[in-house]
Amino acid sequence: MPSPFPGMDPYLEHPAFWSGFHSTLIVYLRSALSRDLPPGYYADVEQHVWLEEEDPDEGRTPFAVPDAYIAERHGSGVAVATLPSTVESAEISLPKPAKRHGTKFIKIVDQPGNRIITVIEVLSPSNKDTGQDRDNYISKRNEYLSTRTNLVEIDLLRDGARLPFGRPHPPLADYYSLVSRVQRFPKASFWAFSVRDPMPRLPIPLKPEHGDVVLDLRTAFDRAYDDGGYATRIDYTAPPAVGLRAADAGWAVEWLTTKSC
Repeated sequence: MPSPFPGMDPYLEHPAFWSGFHSTLIVYLRSALSRDLPPGYYADVEQHVWLEEEDPDEGRTPFAVPDAYIAERHGSGVAVATLPSTVESAEISLPKPAKRHGTKFIKIVDQPGNRIITVIEVLSPSNKDTGQDRDNYISKRNEYLSTRTNLVEIDLLRDGARLPFGRPHPPLADYYSLVSRVQRFPKASFWAFSVRDPMPRLPIPLKPEHGDVVLDLRTAFDRAYDDGGYATRIDYTAPPAVGLRAADAGWAVEWLTTKSC
């Protein structure tokens, strides 16, 4: 049974549901792409991994002793290399980088060169909350844009801060999708939609000579919704965890009442 909403289901933004739904949606988006990609491309799922120091302040203590230096021996006029002793002064422990696993994403790769052509990101709460995870994602986002990688970004979360956009600012909306093509950068296409709207069918760019493949968000969404059994897990008689605007809240009650008849 599909979600009763015409597009994004705001009840899935509940923390108890979002993580599992997000992971399943990524898999079905990859599956949909794999069916439609032309020969010479494949789609795969990867996970961001951040490496962080145990103590970020540890490396700020200045310690500047050269490995070797050139000195002049007094009276000889001969320059000689003076090397440090081979006897250690102490044994130390280096800080261990903490490996943190971030969210999963989809990459489209060309098979002849194994080069990432397009990255598809479905945002998670950590991408939109102030902190290191958001900073890491923005850094990765900038890397995509600066290395001639097509970027598709899908935000199905109303809570949290939007990611940085240039000017003019895009229209305000509950949800959005963004497609940045390398040949049009810094221009990007933007789809804004509300809780009342159907999800867009997105053109996923490949190499310029191969055009796009179309990604139907709703089809993948419905498969993830059914797979997770959310029709029986969600209490649609209660308001969603992330509150709707007043006008949308009234519309949602009326819409759900109609659907349950």
